[in-house]
Amino acid sequence: MDFAYRKDTPSFGHSCKHSMCMEIYRLLSETQTMLAGYYWVMEYTPDKGLHIHFVGYLDGQRHKNSYQISRQLGDIWRRITEGDGYFHLCRAKDKYPVRIDHVIHYSDKSAVDDLRYALSYLAKQDQKEHGIILGRSRLPEKSNRGRPRHN
Repeated sequence: MDFAYRKDTPSFGHSCKHSMCMEIYRLLSETQTMLAGYYWVMEYTPDKGLHIHFVGYLDGQRHKNSYQISRQLGDIWRRITEGDGYFHLCRAKDKYPVRIDHVIHYSDKSAVDDLRYALSYLAKQDQKEHGIILGRSRLPEKSNRGRPRHN
């Protein structure tokens, strides 16, 4: 998912990395009960301006489809940016080599590899003129509760 500013708004050419960070953290604070975790990175291109690539993790026992949560995140982003912001859902299309918009079971090696590939895109070096600006959630402590996993 991408978060950015519309080109026809004052925020597009005049936003700074600090204000965008504050807005993404506000989004995360308002949506913390929806997400099991997240990872984001800020980038800049002349065409898109400052923008954020975002991957959110959902609890597969509570959510089977990411679309509704993604739309809610986008609507909240628009509200936080006072209408200047827009979002793009990176849905499975020909231009994306992998799909991560579904429940990924820990034992599904192919799906886990697809997730790793998608996350590696966030780690690319280009488009990071302001240095690497990112955020991520903390992993919860490993629990010994429940049945042990067998891969």
